[in-house]
Amino acid sequence: MSYKADQSTRRDFIAATTATLASGRVLGANDRINIAFIGNGMQFETLIRVFKNRQQQKNDVQFAAVCDVWEPRLQYGLKQAGAEKGYRDYREVLQRKDIDGVVLAVPDHWHCRMASEAMLAGKDVYLEKPMTRTVEEAAKLNELVNKTKRVLQLGGTGPATRLYWKVNDYIKAGKMGKVVWGLISYNRNTREGMWDYPIPGVGSEHWPDAKFGPENIDWEMWLGPVPKRRLSAERYFRWRKFWDYSTGNAGDLLYHRLGVMSTMVGFDFPTRAVGVGGVYVQKNREVPDTYMTMIEYPGDYSVNMVSCMANATSVPVTVYGNWGTLQVNEGQSFMDAMGDQRKAPPPGPQAPRRPRQSAVVRAERQFLKEFQEANDGQAEVTIEAEPSPSLGDNWLDSMRSREAPVYNALRGYQVMVAIALGVESYRKGRVMAFDPVRQVMLPAPPPHREHPPAEA
Repeated sequence: MSYKADQSTRRDFIAATTATLASGRVLGANDRINIAFIGNGMQFETLIRVFKNRQQQKNDVQFAAVCDVWEPRLQYGLKQAGAEKGYRDYREVLQRKDIDGVVLAVPDHWHCRMASEAMLAGKDVYLEKPMTRTVEEAAKLNELVNKTKRVLQLGGTGPATRLYWKVNDYIKAGKMGKVVWGLISYNRNTREGMWDYPIPGVGSEHWPDAKFGPENIDWEMWLGPVPKRRLSAERYFRWRKFWDYSTGNAGDLLYHRLGVMSTMVGFDFPTRAVGVGGVYVQKNREVPDTYMTMIEYPGDYSVNMVSCMANATSVPVTVYGNWGTLQVNEGQSFMDAMGDQRKAPPPGPQAPRRPRQSAVVRAERQFLKEFQEANDGQAEVTIEAEPSPSLGDNWLDSMRSREAPVYNALRGYQVMVAIALGVESYRKGRVMAFDPVRQVMLPAPPPHREHPPAEA
């Protein structure tokens, strides 16, 4: 099959693809949900734990198949999932009528096409973040979810965490005044260089005995809809360093943080974004190792995002209102949500777990009176975390109820627009603009509104 980049418009895409729409299996109350894992790399290690936990707790899901283009990872996926069948071609998975849903943990350049084909084949989809690479692709997926009525859950931090919805309720009640801006960061530092994973291997784990070559990888399939390249271990194992397959820091890390911020202040499409940064330290990549984005929203507030791969000190997720300032104390639960459970703890005494997540709101001194009147006389408020279901659990429950999952396609689309605008701005060197009402890119940002003072 030839995998040429899809250049069609959203309308043409939907019209062409819905002609082949398939319906999924109707789940009975006692039916186990059959799922398949497509992509058996680093994120698969986290996801298989999530779904194994569900299997142990409720015994209502079973793993029908795994799929990967590289034979060692395929065999690894078979062993971890205990699935009966493994595939090198994802299309063979989608042809199976007994599979209800697919978990896609594949490079970003495959997200739109693979998720689209899965939904058209009657499958529900758990799609790892970022939703796509571009605004256009995210719009297509959102529209296709509406057409097919399939359940699409986005992987990523934010909507699955009850604390952030409690913060959302607090902010909507006006208790910290008007939200004016937010600050989020996700920073790391490694001696090897970010995403310079061992070759061969899975994530940071080296597989020294694994062979990598044309005899055991379907390279043409892995490239799929992007430009053809010669077989490259660097591109396969370290694909996040290349624009062909990734949006770099923005899609890998800041997508998580923006999901948190959007849950707290409200999901919306941005109006404009500007991205800056560069390859300041790790001079062996196309994507920046230091990257920042400023995003404006139609509700008269902005969000600043920072991601540095050469200094690991991050700032707390912070929401600034004109009456008070809210900071999230992340604690252990955030790291759990990020998949910090891939490796078993070392033997022997363990360090104490970090405190549970919470959000603390402190009054602005100039507006102490208004803050206290809105907060029962308090100058500081703590919002505590509550137990939250995993995204995997929520997806499986939604597959039965047919209700929209918590990180649904529209929310993923809204976050993706901001992420993609920032990346395009960084690469083109100019401000990028979007019309939230018509949901289209604009050739240039409109001027900011002015509010001239009344003159006597």
